[in-house]
Amino acid sequence: MAENDLVVVFLNGSGTHTGEFRGKSSTNKRVNIRSADLYKIENEKIVEHWNVVDQLNLLHQNGTTLS
Repeated sequence: MAENDLVVVFLNGSGTHTGEFRGKSSTNKRVNIRSADLYKIENEKIVEHWNVVDQLNLLHQNGTTLS
């Protein structure tokens, strides 16, 4: 999606939890991850970039509980 000098990219990806992540050892479970990226373009170049990743959902998928 784009408007004026801003471009938004939404990503849905998947993979297998095969290594340590945020203190949780490998579960070998399939996980999904969502993120959104916002780019500001000037003179056909990226001049700013923001990124948001749904890490809370990822933690829940591998069995991590928050206290």
